[in-house]
Amino acid sequence: MRLDAPITAIKGIGEVKSADFAKRGILTVGDLLEFFPRGYEYRGDVVPLRDCTDGEVHAVVVRCTKNPVVGRTRSGLEFFRMYAEDDSASLTVTFFGRRFLMDQIRAGRSYRLYGRITMGLCGAEATSPEIEPITAGKPLPDIIPVYPLSGGLTQKAVRGAVEQCLSLCAGFAEILPQEIRQAHGLMPRSEMFRQMHCPESKEQLAVAKRTAAFTELLVFQTALRCMLKAKDGAHADALCETDRDSFLQQLPFALTGAQTRAIAEIKADLAKDVPMTRLVQGDVGSGKTVVAAAALELCAQNGKQAVMLAPTEILAAQHAEKLSKWFEPMGIRCALLTGGLTKKQKNEIKKALLAGEIDVLIGTHAVLQDDVEFAGLGLVVTDEQHRFGVRQRALLLDKSEQAGGKRAHMLVMSATPIPRSLSLILYGDLDVTLLDELPPGRQTIDTLVLTPKDRNGIYGSIKRQLSMGGQAYIICPLVEENAEAEEKSPKKAAETYFAELQNGPFADIPMGLIHGKLTPSQKAGAMDAFASGQTKILVSTTVIEVGVDVPNANVMLIENAECFGLSQLHQLRGRIGRGQRKSYCVLLNGSGKENERLAIMKETCDGFRIAEADLEQRGPGDFFGERQSGEMVLRTASLTDMPLIKETSRALEGILPLLRTEAYKQLFAEAVRVVRRAGSGKTIN
Repeated sequence: MRLDAPITAIKGIGEVKSADFAKRGILTVGDLLEFFPRGYEYRGDVVPLRDCTDGEVHAVVVRCTKNPVVGRTRSGLEFFRMYAEDDSASLTVTFFGRRFLMDQIRAGRSYRLYGRITMGLCGAEATSPEIEPITAGKPLPDIIPVYPLSGGLTQKAVRGAVEQCLSLCAGFAEILPQEIRQAHGLMPRSEMFRQMHCPESKEQLAVAKRTAAFTELLVFQTALRCMLKAKDGAHADALCETDRDSFLQQLPFALTGAQTRAIAEIKADLAKDVPMTRLVQGDVGSGKTVVAAAALELCAQNGKQAVMLAPTEILAAQHAEKLSKWFEPMGIRCALLTGGLTKKQKNEIKKALLAGEIDVLIGTHAVLQDDVEFAGLGLVVTDEQHRFGVRQRALLLDKSEQAGGKRAHMLVMSATPIPRSLSLILYGDLDVTLLDELPPGRQTIDTLVLTPKDRNGIYGSIKRQLSMGGQAYIICPLVEENAEAEEKSPKKAAETYFAELQNGPFADIPMGLIHGKLTPSQKAGAMDAFASGQTKILVSTTVIEVGVDVPNANVMLIENAECFGLSQLHQLRGRIGRGQRKSYCVLLNGSGKENERLAIMKETCDGFRIAEADLEQRGPGDFFGERQSGEMVLRTASLTDMPLIKETSRALEGILPLLRTEAYKQLFAEAVRVVRRAGSGKTIN
């Protein structure tokens, strides 16, 4: 066999089993060996029965005291029972649905059992543990791999297939040169594969895991650099201060110290002929839009075009309205490009853009289309960057080069605080500016965690706030009813809930409804009515999660709050507390169970603390959502392992100039493979 041989080359794998392996992305022998266990069972850690902790998983070695006995439950389910003991205590073992094992168990023989041990009235008990006969001269493995399964795959089938292929681990090309492995305490790649699947000891497994994680993080960060291009050698148009009055002088409010510092840092970057690549992080309400606007204006004043990319049409339209209000009196021409425009409208904007008749373009993913061309793109701003992927950033930079050969400056903004570990991975190539100060007058938000039995009281509190001139959001996890409504704890659907509220507790109060399935004009109409105060309550899904700014709204009720991630809850909560009114957020826990995530929301409004907790609990795929899940799949590394992330980041800085040398050609080749798998190979340099 060879690594590129089809999975059917392995004995015992035919068409049916190969289809099951294919569901896990395993098509070749090499794919199988790259399919690492999700965990391990330490069956070599044998303990006496008397030392077992009630309810914990243990490995024990016992003797069968008599042949198994068959029985049936009251419902007719068949089982068989094994009676065993060691030198310290007795054990009763019950097996369900594994009748074939009964013929393999005999009185007087010894077995190793691995499973949950409970203490019953008649002594120690176990239900359907793993069982292995002990045979003289055939030692049992101490550590057993446990693979992620789906479809018809079983642990036995995967382990058996891997066992047949272990000798091929030597065929994997080494990615890291020897000096890197020695400097960081890593083992050769071929040995890493063997130890991951068949560890000889806990110590060897620990080194194999470290080797796998280190390699994966280093390859990922190298791929990121390949995709975005190193800044060294790239050129941009220097954008310098002009004599014209800045729109900042016309603002009816004073900037915070953090905003002033951020604008100064950005303008200093833009004045250079090296492309700016800067990340502006700030919690909800910290004033990132004004900071971005200062950069956009400077670009336009220098005769170059700028583009601002937003993740939703609602947010893009809001930015377009605000920027037009600020810029057009200064002669800066703005335009909005979204998927909701007619074909004719889109074509007119594209034509004007290419002709240089638009200075600042605000848009959604529609801006990324191949036929959107600029006359001279000088600055790219992405708002809510976590909603976009690395690939989208690369596409925008490609457009700037197509438009004139030079690189555009890039400003990346995120209102979802990114944990430091993710910042190093996703934005390791960016300088970071932190907006750590909120504008004066922003209200603190009282957060309550309640249950459905408190619903009438919540409705009464909302009415009181409305009577005092406030407005309220009511957030639902679903758009419409579906099969999930049959669950014991049904999830609220926006459409049906809106009708219930309209005909019930809020029958005399103007209400609006907004969700992702509405047309762009319907969504815009609902938002305009709420922003102008025509409607007092807005029932919504998470479509208003980012950027929506209605200062008068001071109450938010989030139904089924247990269904949302922490960072998403934090973003939703950030839609209130933006004006002078005291604000309240009610998290309605529909599960009836205590929820640690909701408790964190009640304790703090610190977005960075919340983001770290969210990442730790849910992992990067869920943290960033589906838009980036394909780019954030790490099989062995943890994005909460800050020491290893820093170690690989430092290692990469040292080897970047060497990537094209013979010693590092395999690392570079692996990074290129990752880039191409992400779908964009044209920015590799």
